[in-house]
Amino acid sequence: MHTFIQDLRYGARMLLKRPGFSLIAVITLALGIGANLTIFSFVDTMFFRPLPVREPYQLVNTSGNLAYPVYMHFRDHNKSFEALAAHYSTAPLDVAGADGDSQMINGAVVSANYFSTLGINPALGRFFAADEDSVPDRDRVAVISHGLWQNRFGGDSAVLGKEIRLNGSAFTIVGVTPAGFQGVSPGYPNEIWIPTMMLRTGYRWCDALKELTCGPLESIGRLDRNHSLTSAQAEFTTLSSQWTTAHPETRDRGILLYPALGVRAGDRDRLRYQLRLMMTMTGVLLLVACANIAGLLLTAGAARSKEISVRLCIGAGRVRLIRQFLTESLLLTLAGGALGLLISLWAKNLLLIYYTTNSFSPVNYDLSLNPRTLLFALALTFAAGLLFAFVPAIQASRQDLVRALKDESGAQSRRHSWARNTLVIAQVALSLALLISAGLLVRSVAHLRQGENLDPKNVLVMRLRPRLKSYAPEKAQAFTREVLRQLESAPGVQSVSLSKTTLIWPGSGDVRIRLPEQTFSKPEDQRLVHLHEVAPRIFETLRIPLIQGREFNDGDRPGAPRVVIVNETLAKLMWPDGHPIERLLVVDDHPFRVVGVVSDVQFRNGSEAPSPFLYLPYWQNNLSPQVDATIVARVAGNPEAMLSTLRREIARVDAEVPNESVTMEKQVDVTFKHVLLTSSVLIASSLIALFLSMIGLYGALAFAVSQRTREIGIRMALGAKTADVLKLVVGQGLRLVIAGVLVGLLAAVAATRLMVSLLYGVSATDPITFGLIALALLAVAVLACWLPARRATKVDPLVALRYE
Repeated sequence: MHTFIQDLRYGARMLLKRPGFSLIAVITLALGIGANLTIFSFVDTMFFRPLPVREPYQLVNTSGNLAYPVYMHFRDHNKSFEALAAHYSTAPLDVAGADGDSQMINGAVVSANYFSTLGINPALGRFFAADEDSVPDRDRVAVISHGLWQNRFGGDSAVLGKEIRLNGSAFTIVGVTPAGFQGVSPGYPNEIWIPTMMLRTGYRWCDALKELTCGPLESIGRLDRNHSLTSAQAEFTTLSSQWTTAHPETRDRGILLYPALGVRAGDRDRLRYQLRLMMTMTGVLLLVACANIAGLLLTAGAARSKEISVRLCIGAGRVRLIRQFLTESLLLTLAGGALGLLISLWAKNLLLIYYTTNSFSPVNYDLSLNPRTLLFALALTFAAGLLFAFVPAIQASRQDLVRALKDESGAQSRRHSWARNTLVIAQVALSLALLISAGLLVRSVAHLRQGENLDPKNVLVMRLRPRLKSYAPEKAQAFTREVLRQLESAPGVQSVSLSKTTLIWPGSGDVRIRLPEQTFSKPEDQRLVHLHEVAPRIFETLRIPLIQGREFNDGDRPGAPRVVIVNETLAKLMWPDGHPIERLLVVDDHPFRVVGVVSDVQFRNGSEAPSPFLYLPYWQNNLSPQVDATIVARVAGNPEAMLSTLRREIARVDAEVPNESVTMEKQVDVTFKHVLLTSSVLIASSLIALFLSMIGLYGALAFAVSQRTREIGIRMALGAKTADVLKLVVGQGLRLVIAGVLVGLLAAVAATRLMVSLLYGVSATDPITFGLIALALLAVAVLACWLPARRATKVDPLVALRYE
């Protein structure tokens, strides 16, 4: 311990003696570690963070959506769980305000044993009693979150017994949840909970209390201590098969059990790919940082060759020297790790914006520090320290004592310059691979924001929710028509239309299609395509090119001949002769006449082929009842400034109907936020990597110039010109850069193929992006080479010849 403390003191003195080197090394390491810690914070939250409840590791989620009778079957017949609770955690609830205004929030419909299963106690009042969850639509009671209690009711303890209107119905507040509890679906915080017997208030699409095929509910259970997850899974598989046998109208849902850690099962696959890709990017950045510091340490070791040789001559062993160098590196590592932790605390809040941005519903994640994050930070710090310190320490302790003592200017540096050159080449190659990947994603984001054969600029998207007010389809349609009339006459509105869902999404449903002359033995053998149900002027409003025929018009109404518009891909697929207009297409066994062909609008990435697609007239379509609607309006000027105006126009028709509005540009960003987030992380990582690699290149050449001072002086004394010296030094650097570029291009070809699903409108091997990025890197590299070369031209031949 005494020797270790001695090494620490000596190492600290050596680092303070070289403040510039130490500062660069610490910042370099902090950037690499901070980037990795930032992404790991999301990995931890999405996959490993437990719920803030009692004994959270005993909780188990079930995948698959269930009707209430199905949940009761599992609840009453299983022996693996102490308790099994039901919940629908994304219930859209419209909360009426005192001034007549309303607010859409995330609510939850839960069974009476929900809170007791989780093991939490109310901060105020009580939770649901068993008899309050036994009769459908009888007990209108609600539990509110601690945040809603503070924000809406000012933390008033008299809130118990007060009424709150949810989707047009009055509920009595009976309790408040503890602070920090936001439900069991991380990322989608709940603010109000109502009993499952009030499911019809929070879910209006079908009757999950009675219909066995209507399944919005999920379940969460507390595993019995005498059972394992494996045995519970086997039991639930058996129970699922028994239910399917007894009720053949339902299908075996294949219930899967998994620990209640992180986000919902439906979000895991998408997040797993994205976070794995970002961890790879930041891992490459850390490799560049470690290579940079290793190069600095090799240079520092070469500069200290005489000191090291003297120490070896007076009896120091190589192991002792290596330990000393590792101790110095440990100090750098700890300082870099501490600074990296601070960087991650700041950076993760920047990235959180991408995850919490949503079109309509609030999203939030808890990224607070926890022991797992700190343990990862410590392990990453020491791993990085060993990665960049071990080889330079061995190299520095391996000296030719006689030559080093005779000529301190560089026998060692020439002998080991290959190591520094290799590190420079590796940094350039990794930086180029990151830069090219970032360039492709930048072009992908630009393509998305430009639109796929549509123009999202100056367009507002408004979702009307009359279903939440129990409007009948006829009343909902009358309300929607009146809203359209009001908006068409509003100042600043250029064009208005509507669809069942936003056209940014893949579709509002699926249908089976065939030509009239085609026959199939089974309906499922027919081609399945997505569709949108749209109103007249939708293509004009969104500026979707009409290739043939016409748009829908007011004549396409119930009772009129059924019509359909197809996209370009479907037209080529079904009618190769290029004449689809006025031809018949059988859609779900109903004949429709094709009246138009439009360009392909659906966004698709590099791994997807163009999809056949069709459009049905919103006011004519009888395939599904129309209740909710999405209005799109093209406006003049800033669409954000028009939001309040259009909301007022909707309120004039019926102020009680919930409506949500957003710009289409924001909706594009939200829909493809995984592309935007990955692009941002990759741009930051690649620019940092480029900066570090150029520092490494500059450092290697600067050291080479210092070691070749006598040689340069002799050359200049013998008549070498300034241009000759510049060519000598810049040429040495560019040889390293060109080697790195060649390796980096090969690495980029392999890397970009892994991110094809994130590329829209650009190929993974786009030659323009590859060429421009490589040329840009070469230009920056020339600057990094020119600075030490210019320094070399300032060498005074007389001083150089006297040197040493």
